[in-house]
Amino acid sequence: MTVSVKLLRHYIVYRLITFFGFLVRRLPVHTALSLGERAADVVYRLVKRRREITMSNLQAAFGDEKSQRELKSIAIQSYRNLGKSFVEFLRFPLLTRESLWQLVTVQGIENLNRAMELSGKVVVFIPHLGNHELMAPIYSVLLPKTAAIAFPLKNPYLNKMTNEYRGMFGLELIKKQRATRHVLRALRAGYSIGFVADQNAGREGVFVEFFGRLASCARGPVAMAIKTGASIVFSIDIRQPDDRHLVIISGPIELELTGDSDRDVAHNTAKLMAQLEVYIRQYPGQWMWQHNRWKTQPDPQWQEKRNQRGQTAISL
Repeated sequence: MTVSVKLLRHYIVYRLITFFGFLVRRLPVHTALSLGERAADVVYRLVKRRREITMSNLQAAFGDEKSQRELKSIAIQSYRNLGKSFVEFLRFPLLTRESLWQLVTVQGIENLNRAMELSGKVVVFIPHLGNHELMAPIYSVLLPKTAAIAFPLKNPYLNKMTNEYRGMFGLELIKKQRATRHVLRALRAGYSIGFVADQNAGREGVFVEFFGRLASCARGPVAMAIKTGASIVFSIDIRQPDDRHLVIISGPIELELTGDSDRDVAHNTAKLMAQLEVYIRQYPGQWMWQHNRWKTQPDPQWQEKRNQRGQTAISL
């Protein structure tokens, strides 16, 4: 496929999504969210490969704890949550710094303030639970200087729109390319950095137990906190029955350090993932099961080569 044909296809998708956004911004909020649910139901039925990954993940996580009927119900809830979240994201242009709090309640602002008092900068670990996109405006309002790593979309038109929406209230976006250097510089300048870091991190990730299976996890949140002395907090969004949102901010997490960098990153990342697992078990229909979470498994040969090179790369 030529570049011009790809761009044309990207543009058509972009125009369809912007039209959908135009529509949902003019509907009453509950009608718009219902439309998002119906769209998610269609995607669940039509996109077989993603549905299979979702069910495989659920089976791997819960095994015999839940029946196939229960797993299917969780899968549908997860899709519908994503559909609602997509609609809410497309409605971001309607948000103001004041109207945001009609949609969101924050529990633990005192924890965030304490974390700032401790180090003057905060690493925020954010999972794909509830509507994680709401964290961009929330933390931009709560903190004076905020940034997050932007993983680029393949569609350049949607990528530009998405970054504009995320940066509406001042969030600075750090490009994934050479992000480590920029994140370090930002933290040392007193920025607080959000890491949406609960997905598969590939071979460079640190492998810790998650739902009883080894999962590759990003080293970035813990490694950056250790390297810069930043406080680290765990923050999640939970969708409420009335479709408002409760954002919970943990107290500053005390990192357990031994001086062995790899061991410290692994141990403290495992603590974060264990905390996430507790919340997912409470709200299984609100996590993004559609991602192939356990795709990467430990490769002893690769790890040996990494150790021989003295590899210190941080997977963000």
